[in-house]
Amino acid sequence: MKRVSLLLVILLVTLGANEYNDDDLDGVPNEVDRCPHTPFSDIVDEYGCSIERLIKPKKFEYYFEYLYAKNDDPKFSENDYLVGLTFYKDRFDLSITSFYFDNTSKHGFSDTNVKLEYRFSPSPLLDVYLGGGVQLPIYNMHGNRVDWDLSLSYEYYRWGYKFFGGVLHTWTSDRYQGERLKNSISGFLGITQYYKSFSFELSYFYNKSKFGNINNMIYTKLEKMIKNGYYIFTTYTHGLNDQTIDSIFSVGFGRRL
Repeated sequence: MKRVSLLLVILLVTLGANEYNDDDLDGVPNEVDRCPHTPFSDIVDEYGCSIERLIKPKKFEYYFEYLYAKNDDPKFSENDYLVGLTFYKDRFDLSITSFYFDNTSKHGFSDTNVKLEYRFSPSPLLDVYLGGGVQLPIYNMHGNRVDWDLSLSYEYYRWGYKFFGGVLHTWTSDRYQGERLKNSISGFLGITQYYKSFSFELSYFYNKSKFGNINNMIYTKLEKMIKNGYYIFTTYTHGLNDQTIDSIFSVGFGRRL
C-alpha cells in the first residue's frame, strides 16, 4: 500500500513539474486539445476529439443537400440539389461540388467546381489552407467558359469552438452579350460550437459576383453526428441586402471517414 501511495505521489509531482494539464483526462494536453470537454469513456484522436465529434476526416467525405430558395418576388422560387465529395490525403484535400437548379424561369446543371487545398499547421490549434480550383463550364449559357479560383482560409480551435474565415478570388473568362464579365471576390467569417454529437455554425458571407452584384448573407447550420461517420444537417441563409436572395433553407446528410 505504501508503494502504491509513493508511486501516486511521484506521478503527481512529475505531472506538476512538467505543467501537464489535461482537464478532460483524454491523454491530450489542454494546450493542443481541440475538444476540451470529451467524455472520459470516449476514445479520442490526436486532436483530443472523439469519433462523434471528429473534426478532421481521415479518408473522404460526401454529402447530399436539398435547398429551397425564396425571394420577395412571389413568382420566384428555386429548388437546388447539391452533391459534394472530398478526398483527404496527408495534408491535401481534393473536392468536387456540383448541383442541379430548377427555378421559375430556367433549370439545369450549374458549373462544377473542382478544388485542391494544402493544409499548413503553424500550431496544433491552427490550420491554414491554400487552395486552387477550376469551375468547369457545365452551365448551358452562351459565353460560359472555364473560371479559375484561388483561396486562403484558416480554422482555429479553442475552448470547444472553431473560429474560421477566408477569402476567395475568381478569375472569370465568361462572356455575356460579347463582353467579358468581372472577376469575383468572396469572404467569410464564422464560429462553430461543438456539443457532444451536435455542432452549430454561425457565419457571415460577402460576395461580389461576376455580374457586379454585392451579396451579404448570414448563414446558420445545425448538424448531428449519427454513427459510423454518418451525419444529418439543416441550414438557413438570410440575405442582408436587396441584391441577395431573401432566404435559403436546406436539409441534407453525409458521411465522414
